[in-house]
Amino acid sequence: MTIIKPYYRIMRPLCSYGGDAYSYMLDRKYAEDRFSLCQAYRIIEDDLKKILEFIEPSDKNKKAYSHRIYELFLRCSTEFETNCKRILFANGYVKNKLNIKDYYKINKATSLSKYQVKMSLWHPKEKILRPLGEWSNGHSLKWYQAYNCVKHDRYKNFALANLWNVVNATAGGFAILFSQFDVYTFGPYNDQEESTESEDDGFVYTENSLFSIKPCKWQKKEQYSFDWNQLKDRKQPFQQYPF
Repeated sequence: MTIIKPYYRIMRPLCSYGGDAYSYMLDRKYAEDRFSLCQAYRIIEDDLKKILEFIEPSDKNKKAYSHRIYELFLRCSTEFETNCKRILFANGYVKNKLNIKDYYKINKATSLSKYQVKMSLWHPKEKILRPLGEWSNGHSLKWYQAYNCVKHDRYKNFALANLWNVVNATAGGFAILFSQFDVYTFGPYNDQEESTESEDDGFVYTENSLFSIKPCKWQKKEQYSFDWNQLKDRKQPFQQYPF
């Protein structure tokens, strides 16, 4: 059986639909803060591009660290936390202080551990990242652990604020946004779907995006099936995911 009402802030493909089906992600009841979250990510990505003007994105420079990377690393990681909290709270999750064990529960609803993020700019060859891949085996994420270490003791753990960790943190932020807003993640300033392209291997990107992304594949019973034009005028067109 397919899912006849979309969950809050959880994107799934539609196995049958009518009209502007995917526009459910633009409804303010689905997520009122899409503009803010996507804009914050766009600024983070732009700042990472600036860092890459000074540090070549290559295997040899993975461990390069600096105060600029440290600053961006903290912003990436806290933005990731913000997205996790927004997803959980929108779906009725109740807890005062959340941590990675709580954020990990999102994987069951989104399969973020299967998302792949490609960085073609990397040398000597493109990198295909799975920034949340460790969620397939448990709640630990190496880059997130590094963030906590450097946040609590920068002097001792400053070297963890390195290029490789900030690239993975940025990719993780991109993935969790895409799991909510699909291609609308690429357009933070309006309600229009930006022109995207797909590579032969299934990665989606836009002309100016640093990363391309390939979400997971869902079984038919896990997909949405509704006509949004009929559903959107209901008092409660969305439902909460049972975290």
